[in-house]
Amino acid sequence: MDTQQARWIWSDLTDPAPRNRFTYFRTTFDLRLRPGQAAIRFAADSNARLWVNGVLVRRKVTRYHEERITAEVIEVGHLLVQGTNTLVVLHHNWGPIVTFQRSANLHAGLWLDSEFCRTGPSWRYLQAPEFTVHADQVIGLIGDARVRYPVVLDGRKAPGQSIHGAGFDDSGWPGVSVVEHGPWPQRPDDVETPGQREYLARPMNVLAAGRLDRQPPVEAAPLEIAAGIRTSRCLPDQTVGAFPWSFYAQAGESRFVTVDFGLPVHGYPALELGTTPGGTILDLGYCELYRSLYSGAIHVDESGWLNPEGVVGKGYADRYLTRHGFQQVEIPEERTARWMTLHFHFSEAGLVTINSLGIVSSQYPTQALGSFECGDHRVDQIVKLGLIHAKVTMTDSYVDTPGREDGQWLEDAVPRALLTSRWFGDTALRNLMLRTYAESQGEDGNFHSFPPSNYPAYPSRYDWSVQWVALLWDDYQWHGSPERVRRYWPVLQKYWQGLLAHVHDGLWVTPLVFADIRVGLHPGPGQSSGIVTPWIIERLRWSVELARAVGEDSQAEAWSDMTGRLVSAFRKHHVVPASGGVPIHVADRCDPFDSGLVRGYSQAGQTVAVYSDLLTKDESAANLNYCFAEPDGSPAEGVTRWNNPTYFERSLKALSHVGLTDRAVRHLVERYGPYLPAHPANLTPLRFQGPYGGPLPEYWLSGSAQPEDDTGSHGWGAIPLLWLHECLLGVTIAEPGGAKLEIAPQLGGLPFVQGHTVTPKGVVWVSCDPQQRRLEVTLPKGTTAKILCPWTSETPSECSGPGTFFFG
Repeated sequence: MDTQQARWIWSDLTDPAPRNRFTYFRTTFDLRLRPGQAAIRFAADSNARLWVNGVLVRRKVTRYHEERITAEVIEVGHLLVQGTNTLVVLHHNWGPIVTFQRSANLHAGLWLDSEFCRTGPSWRYLQAPEFTVHADQVIGLIGDARVRYPVVLDGRKAPGQSIHGAGFDDSGWPGVSVVEHGPWPQRPDDVETPGQREYLARPMNVLAAGRLDRQPPVEAAPLEIAAGIRTSRCLPDQTVGAFPWSFYAQAGESRFVTVDFGLPVHGYPALELGTTPGGTILDLGYCELYRSLYSGAIHVDESGWLNPEGVVGKGYADRYLTRHGFQQVEIPEERTARWMTLHFHFSEAGLVTINSLGIVSSQYPTQALGSFECGDHRVDQIVKLGLIHAKVTMTDSYVDTPGREDGQWLEDAVPRALLTSRWFGDTALRNLMLRTYAESQGEDGNFHSFPPSNYPAYPSRYDWSVQWVALLWDDYQWHGSPERVRRYWPVLQKYWQGLLAHVHDGLWVTPLVFADIRVGLHPGPGQSSGIVTPWIIERLRWSVELARAVGEDSQAEAWSDMTGRLVSAFRKHHVVPASGGVPIHVADRCDPFDSGLVRGYSQAGQTVAVYSDLLTKDESAANLNYCFAEPDGSPAEGVTRWNNPTYFERSLKALSHVGLTDRAVRHLVERYGPYLPAHPANLTPLRFQGPYGGPLPEYWLSGSAQPEDDTGSHGWGAIPLLWLHECLLGVTIAEPGGAKLEIAPQLGGLPFVQGHTVTPKGVVWVSCDPQQRRLEVTLPKGTTAKILCPWTSETPSECSGPGTFFFG
């Protein structure tokens, strides 16, 4: 047993950060007795897989700032044996490239610690011979470098399963080098979150299979593999009912099979071949969208053809060269697909049997604790589709889209973290987001747009970075403890110091905002955003309460005074009086020195101002009745429709706030309609809709309101599911820590509403059935709730859990 302290190791100190290099690391250790429980702590820069006695226990490490890298904690006691045990690592160094998941790669490294084994000079390494080393990073459709590399893997050169055996002779492998002064902490802290839940997601069906007409040379450079798939012609001539499936091909022929998963799947492409001739080139391509909402371009068709470059960009494909006979292969890079195609190119004749194929789904582990039913099949479809998109975008963090960029964007991640707490009962992923954003804070107090990342996106736009304040507030509301408020208090103070420096005579003035992305009118220099200012006011109010929670009373008073100044200036400059049949409303922007400025009137601009009570109840009602017109909340003439999906949930919340929940429900169904299965507004052919519909769009309007590289795996379209729990089930937290709740169900014209929602003290059940004149509420232990029955009175009843309570 190695008794020394765990050390950071690498293969070759003369090449500290190679691009796209896979390297095996291996060691053995002996145990006199098999332990009952035993944990390994494991960190890698840039990424790594870990096997214990031949069992794969981790496929990747959590994203990090390099100087604050964290360690995975992996329970392995059940895998250890008395006698000799083996540890094998497949390390993947990305090199000094721009990505959305790491802050840097100054030095490649591996670190492992446990009671029985740790990294040190006794380990050995081998540069993985099966992986082609190349520096061709996938090029985003709009030219950005976001994800990593096409994988080119030669199965004939793979070392095989023998390296996991205790008797494997690795004496020919070189010894590792200890990295004495690397960029990492000597002993990384444990990461807050568990590892991913992983299983093989199999396709729902086969779209098409048959012959392939491949025009470009098959022996292509890594970035040209995807182009070869895109420009090939698929000639379907076979029916595949299920796998295993066999086909025969002559030397020089090409064959294909394209499968449909029925929903977006994220993880690691994998297949098992029962038989195959050696040296067959197998190209794998991936597709998320049937049609681009930006351009209208079709990305997949009935023949089985698909365009793997239509969403992520140039080079988004992988290649595997087969060996003879049975083999299993898994691409060790994350991919996302609704459809996946396999193109076989034969150098010699032979039979291929595909025993199985799919994607090893790799997602954050969730528990199905929340639910919602209402007797409306369209809303039921929305719930299913929303949960699919919420889950596929939960990986090692809340990512906006796991295929195209895999970035932790804060604006949509904050409400998705609330959704996760209410539907799945998890808050750990939010804690990771709190920390990684705080670690990215700069001298001006702002944050990186999607840390940890070295992409040049600092500073963040203020309306997105201020969501970090909401994140801290939500954590305090959930746990009722000021622990993390104290931990991040210097970060909070520094943030507000920088943001509030833009306040002049009470008016918050800056063009550094997104507002409602790609629509509406945005402020220029010297101007103020009416859409964003209510966010600032609301979050500053929350910060006053956070300051009081940690005894910072003088700061609380200063922020409270600033809030009053902001509110007064907002009413003076941003609220436009009623005129000419147009009600009082919030303008998109203002310039106190330019009375001729076109101000704008948007749906998004009214939302936060309404439920933050910056308008009176009567003002809000008149405003929303106009800009979210009957019957389904479509905008009146001259009003800009919302586009950013986070404004979807804010719109529903604002409508419910003024008693227009019936209209909110109709708005919900109308806006989701084009993405629901068999909905008349869904223009996608039925064959490509799938059983769940979707995919939900990145933004909600088509054409120029979409990015050029729109995707089919965005999570923020799921956020209205939060509104179902907070407004229709009507369960809200009335006191930090969740001991006090308020429950006021709203029916919204639905036959009934019922479901489970998670609170800090446990699961709450609400069933509100107007036909039976029955409201049933189950409260967990440690809670007291004020419960308002929608048809009995305006005076709530106070009940304490645990117990079930009925109202008629």
